[in-house]
Amino acid sequence: MTVDHRNQPGTAGERAAERAETAREIGLLVRDWGRREVRPSVVEREQRAEFPHDLYRQMGELGFFGCCFPESLGGTGAGFRALAAVSENLAWVYPPLSASMNLQAATVPLTIANWGSTAQRERWVPGLIAGELLGCNAMTEPDGGSDFLGAMRTRAVRDGDEYVINGAKMWITNANVADVAIVYAKTDPAAGHKGVSAFVVPTDTPGFEATRVPCRGLGKLMPTTSISLTDVRVPADALLGDEGQGFVVAMNAMDYGRLTVAARSVGLAQACLDAALAYANERTAFGEKIGSFQMVKKQLADMTAEVAAARLMVDVAAARYDEGDLATRESSIAKYYAGEVCNRAAQATAEIFGGAAFMDELPIGLYLNFAKLWQTGEGSANIQAVLIADDALGWKSMDRHRTVLKELRETEAHA
Repeated sequence: MTVDHRNQPGTAGERAAERAETAREIGLLVRDWGRREVRPSVVEREQRAEFPHDLYRQMGELGFFGCCFPESLGGTGAGFRALAAVSENLAWVYPPLSASMNLQAATVPLTIANWGSTAQRERWVPGLIAGELLGCNAMTEPDGGSDFLGAMRTRAVRDGDEYVINGAKMWITNANVADVAIVYAKTDPAAGHKGVSAFVVPTDTPGFEATRVPCRGLGKLMPTTSISLTDVRVPADALLGDEGQGFVVAMNAMDYGRLTVAARSVGLAQACLDAALAYANERTAFGEKIGSFQMVKKQLADMTAEVAAARLMVDVAAARYDEGDLATRESSIAKYYAGEVCNRAAQATAEIFGGAAFMDELPIGLYLNFAKLWQTGEGSANIQAVLIADDALGWKSMDRHRTVLKELRETEAHA
């Protein structure tokens, strides 16, 4: 039940200007908070390797997770442009922490809000966006990521008033600390995409086990896990939407995830650019600052232009969501381009830093790893290219899935 800004007072232009100003202000708030509360403690936190529950609660209290939710669910109603601004600036502050924006502000609570029952929304959404509860999105399986449908081996079998879920998931962020998971499973293996269902599963349910997967170069504040599901019993009302709607539910979740990943890629690219500019202004070689060299200038100019362009693409997608429109096409294009820009920015920054880029005390290595990670997550760059090209050719519309449930929009409009 996201906020439909089409029902807010004022002209479309006035609403857009107000939302843009709100996004700018919350972006500055995120940076200020990050400079005070996050960056000074990052080294110590990484050494302790403890999940930053306190930071998640602070982000919830500050409203970072509640941008796209009405006040009735504990949100601020600031909108998707504000969500993008928070995502971008959290990535600028510290990339591992910005993973929270998918799980606490987008793919998990928005999916429950759009597809869940009133009871599910009231039980989970306020706690998630307050940072008091943690969520995870259990979609990818060990045998495949992009082939979501074909690789799925997890089954959910109806048994009276319950479903029994068996299977495994892989590369699931925060599952070992989460309170709730959205789990996708096949309820009818012969029905293709109509045979997948989505479930809201409390992680303390017997048979649900998450194990941390060691990952090099991503820090310790964003755990990556595998999940084992062994005879996990959930009530029939744990379904999100109806049985067989899980594929569309997943595509809806991916839409929101792509927007936040695109915004985070912009924030990380900006962090790379800021680091490269500062270093080019202080590092000398051959008696001159390296920023005076034409090849370095070209790299800096390309980064500056591309970051600005990627930010505009994210803003276009977020603005369409704010107006209640389908924006699968725009979010996919933004995610694809921002991922490319972020990788080029990280690589150029590493070249400008030279050997210093690999020092543990500098974040350049972390930037390189997260740039590639975000190019892969929520639909790889190659998958995005196929989707964008198919849409451009007129073969398969990217906006063929509903972004939100029509009846929930109507409910919100008359609330």
